[in-house]
Amino acid sequence: MLGTRCARTACLLAVLIGAPVGAEIYEWTDAEGRVHYTQQLDRVPPAQREAAMQSSRRQGEPGAVQTYSSPASQAPTGSRAARLSRELRIPFVREGTLMRVNVRLNDSLMAPFYIDTGASGIALPPHFADRLGIRIGRDTPQVDVHTANGVVSRPVVRLDSVELGGARVEGLEATLNPSMDVGLLGGSFFNNFVYRVDAAQSVITLAPNEGMRGGLDVESWRARFQELRGTLARLDAHLAHEVGAHDPERQVLEVRRAELLAALAALDAEADRQRVPQNWRE
Repeated sequence: MLGTRCARTACLLAVLIGAPVGAEIYEWTDAEGRVHYTQQLDRVPPAQREAAMQSSRRQGEPGAVQTYSSPASQAPTGSRAARLSRELRIPFVREGTLMRVNVRLNDSLMAPFYIDTGASGIALPPHFADRLGIRIGRDTPQVDVHTANGVVSRPVVRLDSVELGGARVEGLEATLNPSMDVGLLGGSFFNNFVYRVDAAQSVITLAPNEGMRGGLDVESWRARFQELRGTLARLDAHLAHEVGAHDPERQVLEVRRAELLAALAALDAEADRQRVPQNWRE
C-alpha cells in the first residue's frame, strides 16, 4: 500500500492541505501516465470526469485511512540522530482522511502537521520558517517539486530537530510550500522508526528500529568511518613518502592531519552516544 502512495503523496497533500476539510479532490491520469489532482472538476478532461468523481467519493468514505505498518525502514543519510528507547503510542486527530499531530521543531516551535508516512520528506508553510528565525535568501538551496500545476521550485531548509511525542530526529531537511497552512511530516522522519498507524484507534505507534542507530543503518555508519580513515591513510602515506621533514608543505598537512584525527574522535564519540556496535565502525 505504501509503495503505491509514495510517488503521488506529496502532490496530493499539497492540494489537500490548502483546501478546506471536506473539499472535493479529483484525481485523473493523463495520456503519459502522470497523475493529477485538482479541486475543480472542469479542469479534468471530460472523458476522465466520471472516474475522477468516483475517486473523490472513495477518498471521502469513512475509514478510508487504513491500519498499516512500516516495512523494514531505511532512514535517509542526512539525519544524524533518532532518539527513541521505548515504544510510544501517539494519538492523532482525524480530519477526513488526514491525520493531524503537533510537532516540536528546533526545540522551540510547537506546530500542527499532517502525518503521511508515504510522503518522502517534510514540508513546511513559510510562516513556520519565519517563526523559527530561518531566513530565505539567494543562497538558499532549491528543489524542483512536481505538483498538480506542473513543476515548481521550492526552498530547502535544514531543521536542527523534529520531535513527535518523545520521538526525535535531528538534522532533517524540509521544503517550504507557500500553499500550506499546516506542515507535512513524511518518511524522512518516520523511516527512522518502526511504525504502525491504527486509524480505528487514531493512534500511531513508534518503536525503536534495531536496524538503525542515530537514524543511520550499518552501511551508512561504516561509510562515514571509512571515508575519514581513508582520507587519513592517504595523507599519512603522502607525508611518509613525498614530503620531507623541512618541506614548507608539511606544516600545513600536519594541521590537516590533526583536523582529521579530531573529526574521527568526534565521530567515535557520536557513535558511542548512539550505541553503535563496534563492527558498524569498521
